[in-house]
Amino acid sequence: MCISSFHEIRKTQTLQALTWIINIYISFKLSYYNEYKSYLSPCNMLLSSLRQKTTNVATRALSSSPVQVLAGRGGRSSTSSHTVTVFGATSRMGRYLVNSLGQVGTQMVIPHRADPSNVLYLKLSGDLGQMHFIPGVDFNDIDALTEYVQYSDVVVNLTGRDRKCLHYSLKDSNVTLTHKIARACKDAGVPTFIHMSHVNANHDSISEFLRTKALSEEVVLHELPDAAIIVRASDCFHAFDRFSHYLARHNQKHFSVRQGYTSLYKKGLETLKQPVYGVDVMTGIKNIILMNDEDRKRLYQFVGPQEYTLQELVKVITGMTLRPYQPANNPIETLVMGNILQSQNYIRYQMVSDDVIPGLPGLEDVGITPANLLDVGLGWLRAYRNFWCTWDPMDGKRSDTSGNIFGSGEAL
Repeated sequence: MCISSFHEIRKTQTLQALTWIINIYISFKLSYYNEYKSYLSPCNMLLSSLRQKTTNVATRALSSSPVQVLAGRGGRSSTSSHTVTVFGATSRMGRYLVNSLGQVGTQMVIPHRADPSNVLYLKLSGDLGQMHFIPGVDFNDIDALTEYVQYSDVVVNLTGRDRKCLHYSLKDSNVTLTHKIARACKDAGVPTFIHMSHVNANHDSISEFLRTKALSEEVVLHELPDAAIIVRASDCFHAFDRFSHYLARHNQKHFSVRQGYTSLYKKGLETLKQPVYGVDVMTGIKNIILMNDEDRKRLYQFVGPQEYTLQELVKVITGMTLRPYQPANNPIETLVMGNILQSQNYIRYQMVSDDVIPGLPGLEDVGITPANLLDVGLGWLRAYRNFWCTWDPMDGKRSDTSGNIFGSGEAL
């Protein structure tokens, strides 16, 4: 037998074997389907009815025809029928807003200037296809900004800085940038623009940061008088804040930790603070987005549930860090030689009292019960404790552990 004839026989046998296997598989699937057809049909009918019930019509502000949106049962894998562009999503509080919006299935557009690897944690906030990142944004390009917001029905502005940087002043970061974003939203016809401001924003403030925030509000209201929503929040405390970390570091820095003497502006007796939990603020903005337009107010004021003097506030913080604390005045030579009066943090956190206007809608009006610093602050302020400070593992109460080197919860 020649080699070619042998190969032809093997090829014929292989095709016959494959045909036999395919016929067996098809016959098995047909018998399986006929056997369980009576059970599958009710399931298919149930799924079809659920799909019909969960399909709603979300009218996009910039679309000429309604868009069919599958709302689902809620959660990250559903759709809230909103598309939100978040400027400043990579900021200290932006992650809380992105997470809150992702929890209800909101589609988000996130322009940023950060390295793409530095925003990967935000991808976990939304389901597949719900998060759209735009890296390398040029905020001087108005046409590009307009393109980022033209398909969104809500735009949230969390941009801004509390100190100068190398290339931009406070006015550039807080006013000029906000003006460009508001102008882009005006050109695109965005129906809702939410701007984050500060409760102490005032043109006559001694803080340059607060003066620029007041000017940014005017810019937004000038460009978008009917679409703008201003959210004024007091100083926020959360795991990544500057406020509580600043006061905790101020108490422990240099040699003052040995005696506990902490220099405060007028001993902290004349400065009143009403700080608010940052997560509550961002959740409140999420609830505003989910509201009907007729239920939204044009100005919100988010403050905490309790008012402290600066001295009392530092006492609450040192009660969690277990650091000694004795309030003291700033010596004149320290103020002059240390150039403290030029520090934006010192002016904003120690010299300016919160100007809370009664009667404005707050967190309670958007369905949020504000958290207290004592209830949530230990999660990040624990890091300022000495290594031997701990909680008693037996009864769960705090012990006087200033002399304990073993971490057992007992004072030696």
